[in-house]
Amino acid sequence: MMRWIGTFIIMLSMTGCDTAQQRPWDTLTECQREKTDLTLHVRQLENTNAKLTEQLQTVLKLNPDVRLEAVNTLQTIRIGKRSGFFDTNDDGAADTLIIYLEPKDTVQDTIKAPGQVTIELWDLDAAADEAKPAQWIIPPDQLHTAWGRTIFKSHYRLTCPLENLSTQAKDYTVKATFTDYLSGKILTDQAVIAP
Repeated sequence: MMRWIGTFIIMLSMTGCDTAQQRPWDTLTECQREKTDLTLHVRQLENTNAKLTEQLQTVLKLNPDVRLEAVNTLQTIRIGKRSGFFDTNDDGAADTLIIYLEPKDTVQDTIKAPGQVTIELWDLDAAADEAKPAQWIIPPDQLHTAWGRTIFKSHYRLTCPLENLSTQAKDYTVKATFTDYLSGKILTDQAVIAP
């Protein structure tokens, strides 16, 4: 009788091994899926590599001097006519200087160029130590987000808060300095801003 009970216990424990036999099958199926995914990924990388190699071969065949001359580079900047002092909080006093800056290329088309801009506000009638009441530096990441366009024009719209600066009823001169990060050029323009 004990022998039958022992055999029964052994048979009962063997039925529990049924799930262990399915594990290798699941592992095999998962490995096949991973292999398929990796094969597709390798093909995609090979295609990308082939395209980049072809692109590199094309660039290497071009004369470097001719290639650089063909690039449309920044030549001048211009402060737009709409630039001026604005009352953005409707309290009756100007609290913001907005500059519309237009970077121009070799054929005088407006282009978006990477760089940094420094805006200086000058009062040419003031004493030498008070002649430049304000200055703003617009870094590249901020400049990048300031790009805008209308139906007729494209420009950087630079907002300069006047913090505690009272713009009296007189003309100010604004000077913009653009440091082009692509060519290293430093370009300037200035304009008179009426109150």
